[in-house]
Amino acid sequence: MSVRDAFDALLGLHKRAMTLTRGSDTIDIFASPSNYSRNLAGPSETVIEGREFVISKTQIQAPFTGLRRGDRLTDPELGVMSISEIVEMYSLGGEIVGWRVRTS
Repeated sequence: MSVRDAFDALLGLHKRAMTLTRGSDTIDIFASPSNYSRNLAGPSETVIEGREFVISKTQIQAPFTGLRRGDRLTDPELGVMSISEIVEMYSLGGEIVGWRVRTS
């Protein structure tokens, strides 16, 4: 089993069906909620609320080639969330296997 297969298997244990949208393009994906709860205090004690998910690269297919800030995730329970931050996740060989995304 490769690192990518193990990563996908782990994410498969805790996943939610979502729709990824960019402009008029949409695809159905699975995203795994992260245990990280985003309730950070910003400048002037502004509270920034959002959620964090991990998305495997194997979920992304045409017409998407990756994720971009501003892409939207739609979840049946959580509603529409806009991706505000993207962090690449690498395997041991330096290959991107997925992304940790934060929404706002």
